Amino acid sequence: MLVEKINTEYRFTSPTVDGAFLVKLTLKGKEESLNTISVALSASFPQRKLKPGTIRKAIGEERWKNFMRMKKLKLATMFIEPHAKGFIPNDF
Repeated sequence: MLVEKINTEYRFTSPTVDGAFLVKLTLKGKEESLNTISVALSASFPQRKLKPGTIRKAIGEERWKNFMRMKKLKLATMFIEPHAKGFIPNDF
């Protein structure tokens, strides 16, 4: 999952497992939103507002801790992934 700081917001971007969609979660202050982009079809979906805390639940505690580390280090971009047992980054 790629996390980018763009002005005053953080954008979490990840493709779906099958690659048909690109999911962008945006955190701006306490406001959270979801933008789903179709890669395989020429379809568009309206951006949705999310309840506070949804992004944290969606990405999981380990990624959230990595995101908080990114904020603390004041990095503009970071690739965050949990280090699960047996996880191999280039294993497609």
